[in-house]
Amino acid sequence: MSSIIVETQPLVEPLSLAEVKRQLRLGPWEDSDHVTSSLQASRLRGLIQAAREYCESFTRRSFINKGYVQYLDAFPYFTDTAMSQQAYPPAYYSLPRYSTTLWNYSQMIKLFYSPLVSVSKITYVGTDGQDHDLLPGTPDSQVGQFVIDTAAEPPRLFPNSGQFWPPVLYVPNAVAIHFVAGYGDDASKVPAVVKVAMRILIKLWDRDEGAKVPESVKMLLWSTRVLDMAQTRG
Repeated sequence: MSSIIVETQPLVEPLSLAEVKRQLRLGPWEDSDHVTSSLQASRLRGLIQAAREYCESFTRRSFINKGYVQYLDAFPYFTDTAMSQQAYPPAYYSLPRYSTTLWNYSQMIKLFYSPLVSVSKITYVGTDGQDHDLLPGTPDSQVGQFVIDTAAEPPRLFPNSGQFWPPVLYVPNAVAIHFVAGYGDDASKVPAVVKVAMRILIKLWDRDEGAKVPESVKMLLWSTRVLDMAQTRG
């Protein structure tokens, strides 16, 4: 069982309030009408956030750097192919995708959001009932307590070569992975197609907040969607 929560919100949005005002052809708000301008600004910020959250959910990407905690009930465990033959039907262990002859195939952990910036730590509840931390290596040396694959989408984590994830206490959410995903702390590297999709949604929802997302938006976002055809074992 896996779940994820946002630990730290992004510093900015992919689209600024000024950009959206220009797009909607809204003139400058008068200082004398402070209440109206505040309500209008608050509403537009809500539309920007809603559009960004929809696009992030659809693409499985984080656009501006954001901190996450991904929970697992346990680490994926290693299972040898020869042993698997005694417990599982042939179709399970014969396909390369599910082969567990190599230790890393069965112990791989996939993170829910790309692009991965960093993993600060993995906290787990040990069999002693206490919290323990695993610390990562650097992208260059990978000298640490686990290995990070930032090139893959979705990003992947592995125990060090030839090693195994530690045992955990049998409790819900025994493993917590703290990581950051995004294109940076500002909007400069957010894909242009994402910004276009957000503008369409904001303009649509400005007129009708209950409007369905058009297929044109989904087609735009498909080009950046993270696709995962292979399941994670364990």
